[in-house]
Amino acid sequence: MKEKLIATIPHIAEIFNRIGYKNLRAFKQSIFDFERFYIKDTFEWKGDFDQEIFEKILKYFLILSLENKKGRFQNEILKFKEDEEKNNKIEEKDKNEILKIFRGIDSKDSEEFMNKYGLSLSDFIFSPEVWNEIINLNIVDKNKIDLELYEAHFRLKEEKPTWFKLMGFWDLSDLEFDDLIKKAKEEIESNRLKHPTDVLHTISMLIYFKENKLIFFRVDKLLPVAKAHWINIFEIQERIREINDFSFTEYSGSYGFFAKGIEEFDKFIREIMESYKDKYKAKNIKRVQELLMLMETNGWLFAQRISLTNREENFYYDLPILKEINSEEFARKLCNTNIHHCNSILYGLSTRYKIKASFDMYKEEKDWFDNVEDIIRTKIFPIANKILRAKITLRILPEISKIKKDAIR
Repeated sequence: MKEKLIATIPHIAEIFNRIGYKNLRAFKQSIFDFERFYIKDTFEWKGDFDQEIFEKILKYFLILSLENKKGRFQNEILKFKEDEEKNNKIEEKDKNEILKIFRGIDSKDSEEFMNKYGLSLSDFIFSPEVWNEIINLNIVDKNKIDLELYEAHFRLKEEKPTWFKLMGFWDLSDLEFDDLIKKAKEEIESNRLKHPTDVLHTISMLIYFKENKLIFFRVDKLLPVAKAHWINIFEIQERIREINDFSFTEYSGSYGFFAKGIEEFDKFIREIMESYKDKYKAKNIKRVQELLMLMETNGWLFAQRISLTNREENFYYDLPILKEINSEEFARKLCNTNIHHCNSILYGLSTRYKIKASFDMYKEEKDWFDNVEDIIRTKIFPIANKILRAKITLRILPEISKIKKDAIR
């Protein structure tokens, strides 16, 4: 390990100077941290050490570690301070703004950082979540690291997708080029591609070649097929509501799109974004069913799901998912579940509506919450038995009143 670091001293010195953080103690600590992180076979492919990926990860490790020590990030690695006034409506953004989103730029702070190093979010190989585990939490999950490294780097060496070969079209013969174009077209038409980024890169290459008059068939006819296939194979991530929360090239070997900036491709990407949003919303039925089940089986987890906490379970703290639940069904489950789950659910609601951030969840769900209270008072309480009446009178309704009072402060 030390030999490899010594061999890259010029590389390390360049990084240190670029960062501009002249704290040698912090720099040495980051080097020691990298040595602890280092596992030799992580950087090997089929028994051969990959110097290129070793140098890349060393570079990004030092940048992120030292920038973190400088206080660049907001509690998590690659999480930047948001602008005070932020407009997330994609239709109101011009082409340059959309291209910034592809780079993982969504604020002035993130733009300053990415421009400082000439990078995009995708260049960092690992996802922000994994980097945060490595640097902030001292967690080295080798399985997760190996998987992301394979998707971002080694897969392309092994599989050499058609689009990847077409990136080197400058050195192809006409026959080789035409054969690869035919194959790329057939891969889109037959939904043969298995990786979402392969779909995007293939379309990017075809649009690029069409724009530059190297191919002459109608690429536009392939776009609806590609979009439908992409949304079918792309896995929804609960924490990602909209696709502009991360870079498309995060798991595509850090290669940018050739067609970036060509209007036909930019329009295609905007449609992909909308398709992802629609697919995310379509899962609300399943989310509602899970929340209703948790009301009966795990009130604590229900509370975690809907509250702003530092736990990974807080999927819906900023999503008005409760409006999707039938208010009468919610009211009856709240009253009928055992007191332990009931208390947890009420605590979760209190926490949810007390927070005032860039969103006001109480304002979003006020009508729904008022309806829940009304149903308990007018439909459930009048026909309840003695114990349930006590539960409603002594616990549920007083807590609902308190939640509403705290929420409007």
